[in-house]
Amino acid sequence: MPEPLVAALATSGLVWVLVAALAAGLAYGFAGFGAALIFMPVAAARVGPVEAVTLEACMGLASVVTVLPRALKLADKRDTGVLLAASLVGLPLGVWLLKVVDPELMRWGICGVAALTLAALVAGWRRKTQDTRGALIGVGAASGALGGATGLTGPVMILFKLSGQGSAAEVRASTISFLTLLSMLLLPMLWVQGLIRVEALWMAVLVLPVYMAGALTGQGLFRPEREGLYRQVAYGLIGLAVVMSLPLW
Repeated sequence: MPEPLVAALATSGLVWVLVAALAAGLAYGFAGFGAALIFMPVAAARVGPVEAVTLEACMGLASVVTVLPRALKLADKRDTGVLLAASLVGLPLGVWLLKVVDPELMRWGICGVAALTLAALVAGWRRKTQDTRGALIGVGAASGALGGATGLTGPVMILFKLSGQGSAAEVRASTISFLTLLSMLLLPMLWVQGLIRVEALWMAVLVLPVYMAGALTGQGLFRPEREGLYRQVAYGLIGLAVVMSLPLW
C-alpha cells in the first residue's frame, strides 16, 4: 500500500471527514446545494483549510459523473456560461487569499460564511431584482473569489437563485451545473498557485467514493413536489456542520 495512502488512512478525524462527505453528497444530490456548506466546516477543522479546499475541488470532479449530466438537461445554459466566465475573474484572488491568510482565521471565515448563508436561507430572503447580465457577472465573480478563498463556491449563487422566481427544478439544475463546473476550475487554480499537496489527493481517493454514493442516493430521492422537505433537511445538516466545526472546540 502506498505510503501517502497509509498516511491518509491514519489522519486524525478521517471518519468525520468521510461522514461529512456522505452528508454533503446526499444534500447536493437531492437539493442541488449544501455540499460545500456541510463539508468545508468539518474538513477544515480536521485537516486544515488548504487540504479541505482541495478535497472539495476533487468532489466537484465526482459530481461530473453523478449529478451533472441530468442537471445540464434542465439548467439555463446561457446564464451558467456567463456565471462561469465571470468566476474566472474572482478565482485567482480567492486562491491567493487562501494561500496567505492564517488557517485559524480562515476557519472562522468558513464557519461565518456558512452560518450567514444558512440564516438568509432559513429566513426566506427574497430579492426583487431580475437575472440581468450585470447581476450574473457580479454573482459569478463573487462566487469565484469566495470559492477560491474558502472552498464555499455556493453561498452567493445559492442566495441569488433561491431568492429568485425560478422553478425548483430549474434552480436546482442551474445551481448544480454552475457549482460543479466551478469546482473543476478551482482544482487547476490551486495547482498553479502551488497549493495541491499529494497527501490531500490520496485522501481524495478515500473521500470520493463516499461522496459519490451520497450524491447518487440523493439524486434518486429527489422529487420536485417535496422540495420543502429536502431544503429543511439540508438546512439542518448545514447548521450541524457549522456548530461542530467552530474553532472554539
